[in-house]
Amino acid sequence: MINTVIFIFFALLDLSMVGLCSYCYSGKEKYRERMILGVHVPPNAEKDEAAASLIQKYRNGFRRSQRLNLAAGILIPALCFLSMGILIPLWTLWCLEFCAFYVFYPRSYHRKMYALKLERQWFNEEPHYSTAADTRVSAMSDRFPVTWKWHLPALAVGIGLWVFPALRSTLTATSLGMIFAAVCVLLPAVFLILHLCLSVQKNQVYSQDSTVNEKLNRIQKRTWTGSLVAADYASLTAGLYLCARLLFGRELYFWDYIIYSAIDLLGAAAIIAAVITIRQRRRAVLNQDTHPLLTDDDEYWKNGWYSNPHDRHLFVEDRMCSTSYAINMAHPAAKWWIGAAAVFCTAAVAGVLILSVILIDLDFSETELEVSGNEVTVSYSFYDCSFSLDDIQSAELLDELPDDNFSRENGGDTEKLLVGHFKGDKTGDVMMFLYRKETPLIRIDLPGQTVFLNSDVTERTEEWYQVLME
Repeated sequence: MINTVIFIFFALLDLSMVGLCSYCYSGKEKYRERMILGVHVPPNAEKDEAAASLIQKYRNGFRRSQRLNLAAGILIPALCFLSMGILIPLWTLWCLEFCAFYVFYPRSYHRKMYALKLERQWFNEEPHYSTAADTRVSAMSDRFPVTWKWHLPALAVGIGLWVFPALRSTLTATSLGMIFAAVCVLLPAVFLILHLCLSVQKNQVYSQDSTVNEKLNRIQKRTWTGSLVAADYASLTAGLYLCARLLFGRELYFWDYIIYSAIDLLGAAAIIAAVITIRQRRRAVLNQDTHPLLTDDDEYWKNGWYSNPHDRHLFVEDRMCSTSYAINMAHPAAKWWIGAAAVFCTAAVAGVLILSVILIDLDFSETELEVSGNEVTVSYSFYDCSFSLDDIQSAELLDELPDDNFSRENGGDTEKLLVGHFKGDKTGDVMMFLYRKETPLIRIDLPGQTVFLNSDVTERTEEWYQVLME
């Protein structure tokens, strides 16, 4: 069940990533907003033989990469049915490749187009400006975003799960409950921070007409911040649903994860809708603009990234994706942001590799029982339990686990096995070394603890039971 949920989640996530990025970066090879591949050129540049060849190569490479990434985005999640330890590192590598493609591929063609512009001397004959300001729109900037205060109720609800002792003690009794309760606090905080960052971004100047600038900046900031509020409440509702199920049902089923994912996807849909809305409305407004601003700041983008020592802003609108932001590499703080990102990515990859080693070991280890004199040791992967034969109060063969509600405290709970520390409402503290689909299983009652174990070979389980009973 859980593997099916994981496959659906990762497959939908990958499809959304590929589809959204394809939508945002497509069309850059066409003449729009007086640019081709992010470079300001005259309208007749499309008819130039060298430019047409460059455009065709960009289009073919972009489409080929999208098809390959789409296939990988569907096939890699299917590895969860084999091993989560294999899925996680391969999916991480795919994400790194996917992000690297959008960082380097469009910018490599941007540099080629800029070199062609210099060769052809495609510069506007009219006076142009490398920077522009609209004081009227700047003075109105605080009216554009949806207020950040909409996130406070969501954050308060999440914090409430930890403030009230009855809720906190019930949710933190299980690792799942603790995770979902933490998510209900962390996600509203993240959305609040993103909202504030978007709100204080500088307003862009697109036209000599302040009305056009006001309309576009209002569209961008209001749509983005509104989508963040919608995504915040969608994720909170999804998290609260699972917390409520744990509070009252004490157990999660397949349909609980499906419902959670469906609600959470509403937030993702809000973000995707914002991207599409901004792009379409921006294009419609600029196409009707009769007083376009003649700018030519390609010198600051010639390397594929923005580097303008005269611009005090750290983040600017990305030339290759208008719904994203680029770092001003000439800003003093840029190196700290790049360094922090590098450290974070390195730590994340290292953490993923460690996690994958643990999960692979969990997936491919075997339960072992060793008797040395009077001492018995049961082990599986990183988990083990030792006790004396004299400590055994009772031992019996069972066809299934007793009727009890077992919650995992520290261990693995997959479709294949149950291993580690658990707690039963009736049984109390439990150590499990169980293959879910294998029978019989051995129950060993010890002072203050119960151990359940079996092998993936029926005869071996029965041999262990005989050894314990001698």
